[in-house]
Amino acid sequence: MERVERGHFQMKSIFRIICLILLIIVLTHSAIAEEVYLETKRGAIQKIPIAVVITGDDQELKSAVRKVLVNDLERSLYFDLIANDSLRLKGVPEKLDEAMRGQLISSGVEALVVGQVVRDGEKIRLDGKLYETGSGELIYAKKYIGNNNILRRIVHRLSDEIVFRMSGEKGIAQTRIVYVSDQAGRKELYIMDYDGYSSKMITGNRSINISPEWSPDGSRITYMSYRDGNPDVYVVDLNTSRRWRLTDYSGLDISPAWSPDGNTIAFSTGRDGNAEIYTMDREGKGLKRVTYIRGEDVSPTWSPTGAEIAFTSDKGGSPQIYEMKSDGTNVRRLTFKGDYNSDPAWSPKGDRIAFACRSGGSFRICIINPDGSDLREITNGPGSDESPSWSPDGKWISFASSRGGKWNIYMINADGSRLERLTNNGSNNLSPDWSPN
Repeated sequence: MERVERGHFQMKSIFRIICLILLIIVLTHSAIAEEVYLETKRGAIQKIPIAVVITGDDQELKSAVRKVLVNDLERSLYFDLIANDSLRLKGVPEKLDEAMRGQLISSGVEALVVGQVVRDGEKIRLDGKLYETGSGELIYAKKYIGNNNILRRIVHRLSDEIVFRMSGEKGIAQTRIVYVSDQAGRKELYIMDYDGYSSKMITGNRSINISPEWSPDGSRITYMSYRDGNPDVYVVDLNTSRRWRLTDYSGLDISPAWSPDGNTIAFSTGRDGNAEIYTMDREGKGLKRVTYIRGEDVSPTWSPTGAEIAFTSDKGGSPQIYEMKSDGTNVRRLTFKGDYNSDPAWSPKGDRIAFACRSGGSFRICIINPDGSDLREITNGPGSDESPSWSPDGKWISFASSRGGKWNIYMINADGSRLERLTNNGSNNLSPDWSPN
């Protein structure tokens, strides 16, 4: 009995020692994490004060680089940009000296970005570095080479690296937005950078193309088109430019939406007499009916886990937002306020759903929790706001608005602040969808 008790005591002692070692490891790791990601944790409460200095002999080039970089960092919502015009640098130092550190610290700057940009014939060279001002140490350094056509893309890459190094999160500066525009006379699909620049057409079939949505890996876009005379669902592969039709029903197939794993597409079809939600695989096979609801069911959007689908239905008499399991079970109504709610879009983290809500005769962008709580209207002003789409970091929502007369694409912070207009081509621009990467 004594041997058993002694063995039991020894096992308990060993267990305590193991727990103590694990505790030390956890505390040590936490201390390291606190040191490395201190700014990130503080960033949840207050932004990181950062300064940007661009050096070089070409004033126009310097100004262009600085403008893009500053705007990118501000839109990340992690930084407070501090002006420091008195700081003079030659080239890009390996480490900040005491004088520079003192000047920056006295201005409240905690991080410094230095970029040296040089035009070398047809090429542009950007040497970008990020410093921590407290120690003066170099956090990140990289050299970028390209031509004037990709200058903005180069700066977007640098800004995303800065966001990642300082926050641990992916930036959105290299993301893009697909949208519908009638600038060529018919409704064609276009892709632009997230800030509205570098727009290019991707359809060009002189037909009606609407409801575009990116695949989860960003390589494909599905959409509805009348290209062959009937409203069918199509896919375009952005890497190969190959495009093909997924549905060939003689009636209406609209509003396609990719599942998070990219293997399934949900869409609305009128093949049963009224609009119902169906799913199919990415090649248009394996057709399966999901909804069996009296009324019109359209605009499906998947939850980030793929377990649920939100959609618009008028089964209760007016268009409202509903949720269901992805197999069509457990259908429940989400919105009860307002007589017309449509175009749901699930946030990347799954914690909110954005949608178009009718208010005072016009549509606004609203957000709501997936359990139906905390309904908020985040846009206001003249005209109508429709077709919300989340940025991949969940901080911004792009949408189409007629507030300027014609329809244009805007972006707004998810809390309703910082409204920005993205399109200015004098045409109608609709149905934005934000790329996942």
